[in-house]
Order: sequence, then structure tokens, then C-alpha cells
Amino acid sequence: MAATDTTMNFEDIQRVVGSFGLYQKLLVALLCIPLLMAPCHVYLQVFAAGKSDHWCKSWVNDDCPTDLDDVDFNCEDVKKSLSIPIIIDEDNSTKYEQCTKYDVGNIDLQTAIVLGDNVTNELEVIPCDEGWEYDRSTFRSTIIQDFELVCGMDYLPNVAQSLYFVGYLFGSALPGIMSDVFGRRWTFIVCITGMIIMGVANTFSMNIWMFIVLRFFVGIFVKGINLIGFVIVVELVAPSKRVIVSNTTFIFFAIGYYLIAGIVYLIPNWRIVQLVISLPYIPVLILALIFVPESTRWLISNKRFESADNIFRKIAKVNRRTLPDNFGKIVEQTYEEDQQNSMFQTVRKFVCSRSIFLITMNMSFNWIVQSLVYYGLSLSTSSLGIDPYIAFLISGTIEIPAYFLCMFVAEWFGRRGSTCGVMLLGGICCCLTPLIPLGIWRALVAMLGKFFITMSFSIVYSWASELTPTIMRNSGLGFFSTVSRVGGILSPLILLLENVWTHLPILVFGSCSIIAGLLCLLMPETKGKPLPATIQDTKALYRNVHPVSESGVKEKEDAAYEQDISI
Repeated sequence: MAATDTTMNFEDIQRVVGSFGLYQKLLVALLCIPLLMAPCHVYLQVFAAGKSDHWCKSWVNDDCPTDLDDVDFNCEDVKKSLSIPIIIDEDNSTKYEQCTKYDVGNIDLQTAIVLGDNVTNELEVIPCDEGWEYDRSTFRSTIIQDFELVCGMDYLPNVAQSLYFVGYLFGSALPGIMSDVFGRRWTFIVCITGMIIMGVANTFSMNIWMFIVLRFFVGIFVKGINLIGFVIVVELVAPSKRVIVSNTTFIFFAIGYYLIAGIVYLIPNWRIVQLVISLPYIPVLILALIFVPESTRWLISNKRFESADNIFRKIAKVNRRTLPDNFGKIVEQTYEEDQQNSMFQTVRKFVCSRSIFLITMNMSFNWIVQSLVYYGLSLSTSSLGIDPYIAFLISGTIEIPAYFLCMFVAEWFGRRGSTCGVMLLGGICCCLTPLIPLGIWRALVAMLGKFFITMSFSIVYSWASELTPTIMRNSGLGFFSTVSRVGGILSPLILLLENVWTHLPILVFGSCSIIAGLLCLLMPETKGKPLPATIQDTKALYRNVHPVSESGVKEKEDAAYEQDISI
């Protein structure tokens, strides 16, 4: 093919080799596997730490008598009734104590059965000294049962989930740094390898502390895999196709809800489930070693033009595209363009003025609340008074229509109005939940709250992109995404407030959502306005002044927006 113009930019090269051909589609298909498994790891603890009734063990070494054939009884139930104090609940119902028992150490089981209820007369009440028995009708094997996380230790599962999200926080930052230094491909492979090792090792956790540490590293690697894998894909597709890739990832993450619910229902043992959701990363690792290329953009930024040229030619061959004769020279000339753009990528520019600082703080709080409420509602589905598996499936199902509906709502009511509205509605639903008795209606209202918060979480991505100047839009979204992890870290800890008052966590979630929704009204609307190219344009938005762009800038900004919003 004859030589062509060498002034092509990176996006032009992508169109030449194929903007979204067979090669990119195969990469997206590969990425969908870890995206499908990600919610399995995030929400494993909904079932692995499922709460069940428990009571003190008694007569551990005493065999049930076999000479009372005329008596129809369950031996374990008899042990419970003869050794556990009964208390009156708030609604005047009776239930067994969970952390104390009668001191029946000097009475053998057969004698206790003969004496009946009289056995407990004048016996001292003591803490559990022989361990606990558990109601395994709903959850047959959990970390609470295996590690006896009850009666003073019941806060540790929430700490484990919180530290998992701390791992997510590190996973949002460390792999990104590593990928800039060592390359996207090898960072991707390291994260997959680490996920396999830590995930499989967690199957054999001997205590809660080992479980917590390994879950922390699983969080780092799961987030790193999804983040770096997504970057590899979007850097190989044209800007006009990145929205398709982005929406695909959201949908596959939502489908992951069904996967984990089905796995834990069929395999009611958290250790086997942990192994099952870790092993699929092995074929992903093999395929990554064979098929996943290094990021061409990273190679160009590191002056490895020949390697980038070879990858582009491989992509073009799979996509059945023909490249110009001087293609290698064109690849080299994109280096200067990337250098000019990268010098602006710094979060410091967010706070260079009062208006930018206020927008940044307000938007950061909004992202934190979005994450806080979203994960708080997702992790508390087992406390809604219906079957935990059904509640969890409803929680995942509502996300799919929420993602579709938010696209229309944001266009009808604008970014500010729609975000404010759905956050207020979500907060109101949360605050109404305690007024509804346990059961299907409470579950529906709580899930309606999650429906609205899912919509706002999706809308805010677009809004944040449209408020951020082009020269640092990628850095801005990365900053907000990292900050939002604070909400994920706090959500399991706020759930512990149920020990103070049962309804306190859901009221905290609802109140935060309402406050964040009202604060949205202090930020500028971006619907129908040109994207800010500079910090001055964002300032103009804040003053409700229509930003003025020079002739010809708008088209470039539209293309940049299409690229950056997906990232």
C-alpha cells in the first residue's frame, strides 16, 4: 500500500488497524470472565458470614442415651432446652440465650433428662465454656461457625469485609503505578497469578486473621485485574466503541450476582465456594500469557516503537486490515503527542482555585456516599426478613434496568437534577424501611432504594467527566474512583451499628444519601453544554456561564469526551 500522511494521531491509528474488530472483541470476551467473577469475591461474605442462631454447647462428651426408646426426642434439642436460659424478647416472644448457659458440668446428660426442667433450679449462669452449636438450616458452613465469631467476636466478619475494600483501595492505585513502570500486560499477569494464589490459599484459612489477610490481598488483585484489563482493552479500541465496552462490563458485573447466588446455593460450604470462584482465573492466566498484548500506548510512551508496530500489525492481521507502507514512522510520531498530553495529568489542578476545590470536595463526598450506600445495601440483603438467596438475587437483578433507565433520565432531567432526584428517592426508601415489618415488602422498599442509588452511581460517572477539564479528565475520574473506596470501607463498619439499634445502619445510609443529593444542587449543570477544555471553562460552568470554545475545538472535545468517559 502506498505511503500516507504521517500526521495521524493515536485514535487515527486505531481506526486504521480496526476500531472494534475481531481482535478487540476477543479481548473483551476474555475480560468478561474476571468481570463475571468479581462480584463473587466482593459478595462471598454475604453468605460466608451469614448469621444464624447459636447457643452454648453442653454435655459435649456425653453420648445421647439409647435406652429411652419410648421417648420421642431430638438429643441436641434436649441438651439445648435443659442447659440454656430463656429470655423475653422486645416483642414479648421467648428465645434462648446465645452467649450464656447453666453450669451443668457436674450433672450427666441422662440424669438431666430424667430430672427435666428441674435440672436448672438454682444453677449458676456462666459464659459458654465448651463452644457453640449453630442452626445450620440456612447456612451449613460459614466463617462464623468455623472460627466461632460470636459473643464478643461478632464484629470481625465486618472488619474482614471492610479490609477487603481497603484492598480494593490499594488495588485502585498500586497496579496503576506498576503498569506505568513495568507495563500493562505483565501487571495484568501478576495480578491474575496473585489472585489464584491468594484465593486458593484462603480456602485453607485456619483462623479469622488468616482469612482477613488473604481477603485483603484478594481485594487488591481482583481490583487490579479488572482495572488493568479494562485499560488494555480500551487503549486498543476507538473512542466511539468504548461506551459499548463500558456498558458490557457493567452488565457482566451485574450477572455475577446470579453466579455467586447459584454457586453458594448448590455448594453450601464457603471453603469449596472460595475454591470454585478462584479456579476460573487459571484459564484466564493461560489465555493472557498467549493472547493479551502489551498496551501499544504504553510502548509508544516508552519509545518502544518497534514492539508497538508489531502489535498493531498483529491486530490488523486478525482484523483483516491493510496497513500503509510507512506505518512504522506514523507510530513513532504519536510519541510527541502523548508527551504533550501527559504533562497535564495531575490531580493537583483540581484544587488550583476555590471553585474547582468546592466542586471537587462536593463530588468526592457524592462518590463516597454512592459507594457507601450501594455496598451497604448489597451486603445487608440477608437481614430483610426473606430468604437470603432470593433477596440477593433481587439486589442484583434491579441493577440491569437501573443502568438502562439512567441513560434516559440523565438526558430528560439533566445531570444535576437526575442525580439529586434519584439520591433523594433512594435515601427516602432507606429511611422508610424500618417502618415496614420484616418480609417481602421491606425487602422491596430496600431494593428500590438500591435501584435509585445504582442509577445515581452510573449518572455521576458522566457528570464528573463533564465537570472535569479535558487536560486532566482521566486523572480526575481516577481520583474520584479511588476516593469512592472510602465508602466501601466504611459500609461494613456502619452495619455494626445494628448492635446499638437494629435500624441505625439503614437510617445512616438513607440520611447520607439525602444530604449528598441536596448538595448536588450546589454543583453546575452540564447537560447540553460544551465540555470544558480548560480549568477556566470549568470555572465558567461553576458561575453558570456558557464556556466559550475556539472554532474547531468542540469537535475535538467531543471525541476526547467519548474516550475519557469510558475510561
